Amino acid sequence: MKTSKIKVNSRGYGMEYALDEVEDFSRLMGFDERSARRARLLAEETMSMVRAIVDEFSASFWMESTPECNCELHLQAEAPMDYDKKQELISASTQQRNEASVGIMGKIKDFIEDSMYNMRDGASVAVGDSQAMGMGGVVIADIYMWSLQQYRQDVQEQKEKGDDEAIDDLLDELEKSIVANIADDIKVSVKGNSIEMIIRKNFLLNRDGQ
Repeated sequence: MKTSKIKVNSRGYGMEYALDEVEDFSRLMGFDERSARRARLLAEETMSMVRAIVDEFSASFWMESTPECNCELHLQAEAPMDYDKKQELISASTQQRNEASVGIMGKIKDFIEDSMYNMRDGASVAVGDSQAMGMGGVVIADIYMWSLQQYRQDVQEQKEKGDDEAIDDLLDELEKSIVANIADDIKVSVKGNSIEMIIRKNFLLNRDGQ
């Protein structure tokens, strides 16, 4: 099953309709009430987080089920950003980040911002927490990718290497994160001004006896 692609933008256009589609999808898929609420929460967090990154963006949002996962939320966004605008946002972000971003969605926001702020002339500008940003992320050619599963694995591997208070804080953050506890995985890719997010969750279905 797959919903239609819904156009949303940073002014809020289409977002309520998109959330209504989430509820319809959940009902047709046979999600129980708790799972339906969680699916809506994931959609709200996704759009709110991307909206917080850039002042202007347009995006396509849809949900679909696959043989591997009965609930995938997709968001493909375009964030027009030229060199001067990148410089302004880098300056603003650097001033605001006296401390590392809090929460998993904050880490994803940092990853997307850092990926978009990478200058095409070869001067890479990292404005996030360097330790956290090195976890869960990979660069292939000009595509920046991050996944929650890889982040969990990287944090756990760092923990096993020895005691580190900062790593303990990241593990505690994972345990307390509502989004991280709901989602099976979150995949993010950034290429130029294009952002794609896929949130995957296999919910129990009513017909499974739940």
